[in-house]
Amino acid sequence: MLLSWAEQSRPPLLVTDWLGARIECYQQDTVLKLRLRGRSHPQLQHHLERFWINTHKARLLSSVRTIEQLLQHRYLSVRHWAAIRLVIAELAKRWSGWKSQAQMSKVLVQAQCTVSELHSWQEEDLAQFREAFVQAQLSRYEAFFDTVCGHPMTQSQRRACVVQDERQLLLAGAGTGKTSVMVAKAAYLLYSEQAQAEQVLMLAYGKEAADEMQQRLKDSKVAVECATFHSLGLGIIAQVEGHKPKLSALCLNEGARERFIADTLASLCQDPQYQRDLIDLLKNEFSAPQKTQKPDLDSRAAKKLIKQFSEALSFYKQALFLGKAQTLSYEFALWTACFRPVLADYQLYLQKEQCIDFDDMVTRAIDYVRSGQFCSPWHYVLVDEFQDISPLRAMLIKALLAQNDKNALFAVGDDWQAIYRFSGGDLSMTTHFADHFGQATIQQLDMTFRYPQQLLDIASEFVCQNPNQLVKRVNASNVATCPALVARPDGNDALSTTIEAFLSLTAEPCNVLILARNHKFLPSSEVIASLAQRCPRARVTALTFHGAKGKEADFSILLGLHDGSVPAKAHNAAITEALLPEPEPYPDAEERRLFYVALTRARLQTCLLVPEDPSPFIEEVLALIKD
Repeated sequence: MLLSWAEQSRPPLLVTDWLGARIECYQQDTVLKLRLRGRSHPQLQHHLERFWINTHKARLLSSVRTIEQLLQHRYLSVRHWAAIRLVIAELAKRWSGWKSQAQMSKVLVQAQCTVSELHSWQEEDLAQFREAFVQAQLSRYEAFFDTVCGHPMTQSQRRACVVQDERQLLLAGAGTGKTSVMVAKAAYLLYSEQAQAEQVLMLAYGKEAADEMQQRLKDSKVAVECATFHSLGLGIIAQVEGHKPKLSALCLNEGARERFIADTLASLCQDPQYQRDLIDLLKNEFSAPQKTQKPDLDSRAAKKLIKQFSEALSFYKQALFLGKAQTLSYEFALWTACFRPVLADYQLYLQKEQCIDFDDMVTRAIDYVRSGQFCSPWHYVLVDEFQDISPLRAMLIKALLAQNDKNALFAVGDDWQAIYRFSGGDLSMTTHFADHFGQATIQQLDMTFRYPQQLLDIASEFVCQNPNQLVKRVNASNVATCPALVARPDGNDALSTTIEAFLSLTAEPCNVLILARNHKFLPSSEVIASLAQRCPRARVTALTFHGAKGKEADFSILLGLHDGSVPAKAHNAAITEALLPEPEPYPDAEERRLFYVALTRARLQTCLLVPEDPSPFIEEVLALIKD
């Protein structure tokens, strides 16, 4: 039998017993025993080890050198540690558990010790090593983090940049500087030579946010492009098809889309069976009285249904793509029977016009990525406002990440500010991040630069009444010069009186946000013009709570805080609820987060205008102020 040195998993061992000498050779889990005739040479063990070591030392030294270089220059991420552990486990089988009788070089002895040490590492050892690496990087790049965003970054912001796991979630509360971290993270990847600009993809929720991010990148001289999900999808389609597809006019004009649906329904009603189904649907959904054998498409009920169909086009197409539409066909059989022909006609229209809609931008891009027709050049994907991501957009990210094993996802979001379920946002993507994207490092930004500690404490306690919100420990950098949250009775002259009170707190020109849950409670343009004339130092802007997301000002006024208006009561149809992500069990969970968003816009002071029939949210907040 011939057993090569390369096949032997550890050096042969010379054993002497009462029968004489024998050599034990090790091949994986098998031990081959060879009995020697006569007496063994006194240097035989030395020679056996030397032959074995000479055969295996090259791989040991090469592997340990590669591992040490990785540990010195890269954060020990989940993927890197898994790869190292596999190599170390294999090396440990050969180099651990025996002591050489031959004279090994210092380099070999050190390599053997390295293998033994790494093989014994536990979670505590990993944590200590990672922390030591982070501290070394923070020291090495201190000057970089002092200047990259035009101002020194906090320690938690710097750590978010230096830690580089394959799946990383950064929880960034209101005013904690998440945009600065996004820019600095991209800049750090380039500056530390971990990535080239074309390997970094940055994604923002909407065009306005993407434009702002792009400007911040430009100001910091970071040559990375920031896209929206739709522009990303459009770019992928254009690269595969050779040209950018045209966007349907129906996407951009709600009125045109509803007229298209009305015309489609009129055409479909030429079929007697469809006409009967539509009459039944109008009766079931809206209790519409039926006086004729033909549905009145100009009736109030029909207009409500047309609007419902218009909103459902996007959600239903997404449900089809995600494989979730089949259950709807059983649960909402009549609705589906009336809607599916409308959807089919809509899709036929897109084909004839050779155009696409916003959902096609994402779904077609996913297909091209999955099929390999588009090869992702990105190794690092950085996503802003992650708490608002929809399952379809998450699917596009997963498809890009699945193309190669050299990728990383850095998601920045705040579950306290998740307010877009009505447009498809799925909060569970953030609160259960690892379940959706794999083992992850989760970090937090711990300092807000927007508002004082008093408002931070009140707003945080208010939003965390919902036990499903992730708990964050955040401190305020601003020192209060006045009460951060006040309440005044609502009345005819409440707005001007409140703004004048704001102006008494500062001698400088200031910004004032007037915020309401719905447009109907906001002041008219004439009232705002009158306020500007009366208080010339105040620049006044009126926004809904949703519109205020991402905005900040010196002062803010919340009005329209009536019981029944805040929190707003959901009036979604059952089919719409079924098409949206799973609702949360906690009552008014999203409305509570929306009110938190409204509370946290002002740097100096927020004023609540309290009506005679106040919202229960007001009563909660006032109780917290007294505490």
